[in-house]
Amino acid sequence: MVSPRTLKDVQRFTGCLASLSRFIAKSTDRCLPFLKTLKKGKGVEWNEDCERAFQALKDYLGQAPLLSKPETGETLYMYLSVSEAATSSVLVRQEEGIQKPIYYTSKALLSVETRTAIKAQAVADFVAEFTKPSIEVARMMVEQNKKVFKWQLRVDESSNTHGSRAGVVVSTPEGDSVECALRFDFKATNNQAKYEALIAGLKVCTVLGADEVEIFSDSQVVVNQVLDEYQAKDESMIAYLELAKELLERFKEYRIVQVPREENEQADALAKLASATINIWPRTISMIRLLQPSIVKLKEVGAVFGERDSWITPIKEYLVNDVLPSDPLEAKRLKYRATRYSVLNGELYKRGYSRALQRCVGPEEAEGILRSIHSGNCGNHAGGVSLTHKTLRQGFYWPTLFADAKRVAARCEACQKIANNIRQPPELLQSITSPWPFAIWGIDLIGPMPTTAGGAKHAIVAVDYFTKFGIPNTIITDNGTQFDGKKFRKLCDKYGINNYYASPAQPQTNGQTEAVNKIIKHNLKAKVAAKKGSWVDKLPQVLWAYRTTERGSTGKTSYSTAYGAKAVIPVETSFSSPRVQLFQPELNIDMLKCGLDELEERRERAQIRNTAYQQRVARYYNSHVRERRFALGDLVLKRVNPGTRDKAAGSLADKCEGPYQITGIAGHGAYRITREGLGELPRPCNAQYLKIHYP
Repeated sequence: MVSPRTLKDVQRFTGCLASLSRFIAKSTDRCLPFLKTLKKGKGVEWNEDCERAFQALKDYLGQAPLLSKPETGETLYMYLSVSEAATSSVLVRQEEGIQKPIYYTSKALLSVETRTAIKAQAVADFVAEFTKPSIEVARMMVEQNKKVFKWQLRVDESSNTHGSRAGVVVSTPEGDSVECALRFDFKATNNQAKYEALIAGLKVCTVLGADEVEIFSDSQVVVNQVLDEYQAKDESMIAYLELAKELLERFKEYRIVQVPREENEQADALAKLASATINIWPRTISMIRLLQPSIVKLKEVGAVFGERDSWITPIKEYLVNDVLPSDPLEAKRLKYRATRYSVLNGELYKRGYSRALQRCVGPEEAEGILRSIHSGNCGNHAGGVSLTHKTLRQGFYWPTLFADAKRVAARCEACQKIANNIRQPPELLQSITSPWPFAIWGIDLIGPMPTTAGGAKHAIVAVDYFTKFGIPNTIITDNGTQFDGKKFRKLCDKYGINNYYASPAQPQTNGQTEAVNKIIKHNLKAKVAAKKGSWVDKLPQVLWAYRTTERGSTGKTSYSTAYGAKAVIPVETSFSSPRVQLFQPELNIDMLKCGLDELEERRERAQIRNTAYQQRVARYYNSHVRERRFALGDLVLKRVNPGTRDKAAGSLADKCEGPYQITGIAGHGAYRITREGLGELPRPCNAQYLKIHYP
């Protein structure tokens, strides 16, 4: 260990010695040169006296005697030592003629101590001996005492049918307030709850580094028992009193005063978890749950450490023992990093921005903290960013907090099943182009519609992908039972027609047929008006209008693409269009024959134009694509279809079900999936309705 050089080094060194004082004989005398150096303020001078004392202390600690444990009923001996600077003592026990130390104490002497009036003090002692002071007298005694404590502690408790609660308020020398609300998960009497509040407040003061404290409580029993005015008879009260006095011994000076509850409203409000009447908001209140009474001793077990230390170890070793890595760059980095950390009561804390101090935790605690905040009793299943901020506000920190929070939020089973569905397309658009007329058809049903006189409810729409009508080589349909029955399959086999099925709930696969359906239904609505049952009679008119209307994709009508000539519609004969007026039968036959010769060239131009149109549509569609592909063996969740959604759950039903496993790739953007207990689904599922599942 190197000699301290800076003010911070000396302060850290003396702090370590203070925690080890029970093991060091005459510790104040040994540390006197260091204490004199600290009194000089910022100008720390490490002189020869300090160095000699430092080396002597190192030699002593290297061969310090081990402390002994006293046995019940044996006689102990105390030795006192007084020097010009301090008084020291040691408690020893004798074993086989050898005296072994049990505990060392040492206290520095003040140069000047106030001497009060002897007569007045004697009268006050006489009155105090035979008179029980009331609250008002006690308050007057406090006001007359000129001693002003920098730290103040106010405690209170509240009990009802739902359990006991307590409030703790610590006022710092800078005027800040640290507020804690305690809730007990065990049954406690009023006096036990008041002791728990006092003990919790003393622990908070110790962590904050208070060396003297003034305590305000409205409990007459607790105050007088601590002052030895009342005797504790119950076993639990005796245990609480011993624990409270043990904590009070950690302070150089303390004073405990009884006050009325109305003058302790801030702690009382915290105990009731209500708003205080004084204007102190906004503020941060820490909630602490006590799982068991403070007097219950936990069973001591041997600590087991993993093979690899956590990230806390090097920082803590440097701050406590001034241990640095052998690598100079790592040592420099550790020094810079440690400037924002402090060790309080054996725990590492980081000075943060959302809270003054954030307790540093290792990977074992981190997982439990995140899961408790995310999905515990007070969890709201927040996302990664919100979960990170909430964890920091609760006073916890570790370097990988943001990444761990995102991982925990992403792997939450409940969050995955209720998350919003992904609307962006997962794959690039794949246009279906017919190589020649009548090669590919798309078939779908329109309906159900109003029942006609003949009992018709549906209309079958068959669209050729090239000419928009004809006899197909290939048929694409959806997964309806009407297209998957034995009769339909037998018909396709009879004429040598290949039948392909679109992915379930993926109408884009049969997009042209769906588009024609939309047009036909729109025109039927306009034609039938109020006579909905006449749609069968109006259907030929709608189809004729569709076939003789020029398509934007090809620049031609469906009729002309099939027959090589434009159809004559009724309006031309009714109002004598130029074609009707100049009609010549012989010339018309020759032009029809020439049109049939030019039909192949016209179809090729229409196909080129249709391909260009599809490319424009694909560019627009692909600009919104967010590619999402899966590999064999991946676990996925499938979107719940409206027909299979749990109706009993209503609006609280899950949006996804699973997990499923990818067992095959059926085509571009379509996958075969299997679920344990259900087997493989009969039809492939499009990637648009799948998302990755995090186990």
